[in-house]
Amino acid sequence: MKYKTLYSAGFTENDPFGIFDKCVRVTKPEHLSTDGMLILWGGEDISPALYEQSVIHARAPSKPSARDIMETNLFNQAVKLGIPIIGICRGAQLACALSGGTLYQHIQGGHHGDHEVETFDGQTMHTSSCHHQALNLSCVEHELLAWDKDRITVAFTDKDIEKVIIPEVVLLKKTNTFAIQGHPEWMHRKDAFVKWCANLLQTRFA
Repeated sequence: MKYKTLYSAGFTENDPFGIFDKCVRVTKPEHLSTDGMLILWGGEDISPALYEQSVIHARAPSKPSARDIMETNLFNQAVKLGIPIIGICRGAQLACALSGGTLYQHIQGGHHGDHEVETFDGQTMHTSSCHHQALNLSCVEHELLAWDKDRITVAFTDKDIEKVIIPEVVLLKKTNTFAIQGHPEWMHRKDAFVKWCANLLQTRFA
């Protein structure tokens, strides 16, 4: 694979996919180089200010947090360098907001634990997740790669209520981001979902 290094934003030096030669923890834009991909991890809600909404259903401050700012700076530098970005859960949501999309601030019932997803290539598999928000892709150029199987979810913005199928894996084309709503790092590398994600990373960004 062309990209040998996984640049891990802020928290851990962990490669959940087992496809990179090394993993480097980064906190500043100048730490990034063109030899790798940037990964943004899960965690607390991002500020709705990043997607121009008020805080109604989110569990976040009205202004971007220190983590929001740090990861936004890393994201923007990765886009400037032209390197791919991997977003996991919160990281996928941040990438969606920074790519021109928004979030559903709350989804009824949340998505906690294992559940089935359906993929663009006709597979059904389990993913692990823990989130109460979801990507709203209505205003962003994207390729939908996997989605919640056989389930319609009630989702809330700051003003509206919609019934949606939750996107689970998305390629955000404008920023070259592979957005994963679930948590492959909580799963075994031999699990079908993790292997499927790793294969896409290797083939799409070879």
